[in-house]
Amino acid sequence: MQLYDKPMRAYLHNDLAAFESEENDKHLIYFFEKGYVTVLGEFDSDKHAGGKACIIFNQDDVISVGKGMLRFIDVKS
Repeated sequence: MQLYDKPMRAYLHNDLAAFESEENDKHLIYFFEKGYVTVLGEFDSDKHAGGKACIIFNQDDVISVGKGMLRFIDVKS
């Protein structure tokens, strides 16, 4: 896992939402709107397409998404 020294900005191409199971009345766990997010780091992942995942933050929640779902605004130095 690599946490960036300075968080980066990226554009999330799709809305992302997760809900609990029907047994728990399908409560919303998180919702990320399509738009700009803060990327805190990245890691290798077998669960995400391309084998790389990024840790993203939207001022409310932190989740991981496949790196291919993001368009980076800042260039890593």
